[in-house]
Amino acid sequence: MTSTTFWIQFLGVIFGALMLYFSFVKYKRKELRYLELILWSISWSILIFIAIVPSLIDFIIEPLNFYRRLDFFVVFGFFVLLGLSFYNYSAAKKIERKLEKFVRAEALEICRENKRY
Repeated sequence: MTSTTFWIQFLGVIFGALMLYFSFVKYKRKELRYLELILWSISWSILIFIAIVPSLIDFIIEPLNFYRRLDFFVVFGFFVLLGLSFYNYSAAKKIERKLEKFVRAEALEICRENKRY
């Protein structure tokens, strides 16, 4: 019977490989630029490599006094999700302001055109 660690590593490799493939597909569809493809490909490759050889991150885990590697990944993942959530919120607010400015300008333009007739 295989251990739980094997399945976590196996799923990590499968997930990383699928994300590498999806990144490439997005690049081919011109939804990602070349630099973004490189950045994501490096990130997914690091994930695959760490999933295969998790002892590589022990130099980070030991000074932080984590008992298990999985604890580190849970905490790290939580921080990454919080950071991405903040970035997403900020980007949505920026787009909202731009859209509001555009709609106001269009509405004023329509009002001006209607007054001419």
